[in-house]
Amino acid sequence: MNALALDDAPGTLAHAIGMLMAEEAPPLPWKADVQAARRGDPSAFEALVRSVQRPVYGLALRLLQSEAEAAEVAQEALLRAYQNLHKYDDARPFDLWVLAITRNLCLDLLRRRTKVRTEELEPMKEVLPSGEASQEEGAIAREERQSLEEAMATLSVEDREVLALYYVQKRTTKEIAQIMGCAPGTIMARLFRAREKLRKKMTTEEAPR
Repeated sequence: MNALALDDAPGTLAHAIGMLMAEEAPPLPWKADVQAARRGDPSAFEALVRSVQRPVYGLALRLLQSEAEAAEVAQEALLRAYQNLHKYDDARPFDLWVLAITRNLCLDLLRRRTKVRTEELEPMKEVLPSGEASQEEGAIAREERQSLEEAMATLSVEDREVLALYYVQKRTTKEIAQIMGCAPGTIMARLFRAREKLRKKMTTEEAPR
């Protein structure tokens, strides 16, 4: 169970974040496919790619806020994973290893940018959970999601990545710490600060003008 619950996130924020959750399938056992891929079985590596490509692209999209760049980084991350498969410690979850590669590639790209190109920011393309909501409920849900995405887009890369990994991909603080290479306590502190910033941003946007 995650260390921080959503119960203390009020109203719209809790509801909107909740809709971003439950998107990632449970991690698959990687060991057999990794061993087969190391022996040169292309279908085994294809299975590994299918199991991680959605969270890899999702993290890249959250950090880069550009679908084209996210797609390129995701492909590069998977290529590097293939090229360095012999270095992978299969005692470590495969998806966390590839997500760490993805994160490093994203940060390298962001460091190369000379300035923030806000005019190129694109809305996130996330899929709403299926259900039998009415048209009106669907419209409200889309509006809440859009408000959340717009608020997240104003946060720093550091805040966006910890929120995306925790709420969207449902990673534990321990898993996020492995991806980022720091202590779980540091992740908890960063998550708290990022959530407070997001809450304040959304509260400001919802205040009557």
